Amino acid sequence: MANTIHLPLIKQSEVTLSHLKKHDEIHQQWAQQQQHLSRFKLNFPDLSHSFDPDWPELPNSLLHLADFEENRGGLSTNTLKMLAFVVRKWDEHCKDLSVYSFPIHAPVLLAWFKSMKLDQENKINTLKQYRAQLSLFHKIMNATDSTKLPVVAHFFSSLAKDEMELTGTQTIELQAKPFHKHHLTCLMDIWGNEKIAIQYRDLTVLTLAYGTLLREGEIGKIRKKHIKILDCGDINIERVTSKTTISPEPKRLTGRFSAIVKRYLYVYCQGLSEEEFIFCWLTVKGDRPAGYRQTPMSGMTIDRIYQRAHKLLLDRGDVVTSGGAHRKVWSGHSSRVGALQDGYKAGLSLTQLIQLGDWKSNEMVLRYLRGLSNDNSPNLLLQD
Repeated sequence: MANTIHLPLIKQSEVTLSHLKKHDEIHQQWAQQQQHLSRFKLNFPDLSHSFDPDWPELPNSLLHLADFEENRGGLSTNTLKMLAFVVRKWDEHCKDLSVYSFPIHAPVLLAWFKSMKLDQENKINTLKQYRAQLSLFHKIMNATDSTKLPVVAHFFSSLAKDEMELTGTQTIELQAKPFHKHHLTCLMDIWGNEKIAIQYRDLTVLTLAYGTLLREGEIGKIRKKHIKILDCGDINIERVTSKTTISPEPKRLTGRFSAIVKRYLYVYCQGLSEEEFIFCWLTVKGDRPAGYRQTPMSGMTIDRIYQRAHKLLLDRGDVVTSGGAHRKVWSGHSSRVGALQDGYKAGLSLTQLIQLGDWKSNEMVLRYLRGLSNDNSPNLLLQD
C-alpha cells in the first residue's frame, strides 16, 4: 500500500499582515505595468445596464468577463478595438429599441443585420465581421452563442447568392491595390534625394515594406535597436512579434534596399536612442521632437504615405495597376499584395510565397493572387 503524503498546511493564525501586504503590493505593481500596455488603454462600452437580470447565464458570464478583464484575454490591440467597436454599436442599437443587449435574441440580431445591409448599404464582409466579433464576445463570456444559431447561419449563407441573383454580378471582396517593384523603382528615382526629409522618409517606409512584406503595424513599431547592419552591408530587422506568431523570423534587406534604409538611419536617426522608433515624428526640416520619439508611426500615417505615392505616379502618367478586384488607391497593405504577386511571377513556390508574408496557410496567398492577369491561365494550354 502506498504511503500517504501529508503536505504541510499554513494555519490561519500564521497568515500575517506582512503576507497580505506583499500580496497587495504585487497586485499594485502588476496593475501599474498593465497601464503601459496598449490593450489596457482601450475603453470598452459600459454594459452595466445591458444584461437581462433574469438571464440564467448571467452570473457565469459576469465571472468570465471579470476574468477577461484581468488580462484582456491576451488579445491584440487591433482585435480589442474591433471588439469594442462592434459591441458598442450593438449595445447602442439595443438601447434605441429599449431592449437588453444580452442575451442576444435572433430576431433582433437579424433585423439589425438586414437594416445595415439595406439602409446603410454595408458590404457582406462587414456584416460577417460584426457577427464574428459578437461571437468572440460570447466566447469570452462562455455563454451560448446566439450568432451561431441555424437561422443566423442560414441568413449569412444566403447573402452572397441573393446579391448575385439580384445584381447579376459577382460579390468580390476588394483587396488592397498591389504596389509592385516597378512602382517602387520609379519612386526610388523620384524621392531618392536624402536632403528632402519627408520624401526620403516615405521612400524608406515603402522600400522596407516591399522588401520585407511586414504589416504596417510592425513597420511603425521598428525601434533603432531592431536594426542590425551586417558586415556584408545587408540589414537584418529583428522582430518582437507578428500577427501570426510571437517568435517571428528576422527580415533581411540587401542591395539598393539596404542602402536606402542605411542612409535614412545615418541622416535622420543619429540622435535617436536604441529604444526609440525609427519612424517616429519627423519634421519637414528633419528634426525629431523629443516628446514624440517613443510614439510609433500610426497605420493612418503609413496609409497616407501610400496615397501620396499613388497620386504622384498617377499625375506623372506612370502605370498604376488597375482592376476591379481591388481598391482604387494604395494603402498600407499594398506592398504585401504587390510583392506576393511579383514573387509568384518570378516563379517562387507556394511554400516560399507563404514564408514571404508570414502567412499560416495558402488561403491568403491564393486570395491575393486572384487579381492577376489570366494571360498565363492553364486553360490556354488546352487551346494551342
